[in-house]
Amino acid sequence: MVIAVAFALAWLVVLLAAADHPPPVGFLGLLPVLAAASALVYWRAIVYASWKARSQPRSALRAIVEGVLGGLAFAALIRLLPWVGEPSIRPSAARFVVWLGVATVIGSLSAIVVYLLSGGRPSGAQPAERPSVD
Repeated sequence: MVIAVAFALAWLVVLLAAADHPPPVGFLGLLPVLAAASALVYWRAIVYASWKARSQPRSALRAIVEGVLGGLAFAALIRLLPWVGEPSIRPSAARFVVWLGVATVIGSLSAIVVYLLSGGRPSGAQPAERPSVD
């Protein structure tokens, strides 16, 4: 839960820093998207912890791929929602491709951070030996 709350607060700060001041009304449309992303982070952190506890093969790579796909999905969703952003501004196709690229990188980096901060032991690590009591 802490990871999801930290994710939401960190991205809220980033979004506020990037927005006009005061933020436009369309900024409020990002809040449900941010809440949905935070809920997914909460769910995936539990899954990642399970993968790490079971030493699931290629779990870090799977987390990165999920981050890429999540970043693309949220970038497309934000672009398609009519109440998000300034309605009079319509970016060109080239700028939208750049937006998708940035969202892909950010999504993969976010997934890596969530994966590393989730519980369990790192993939491939052996459990600690318990001393025997005789």
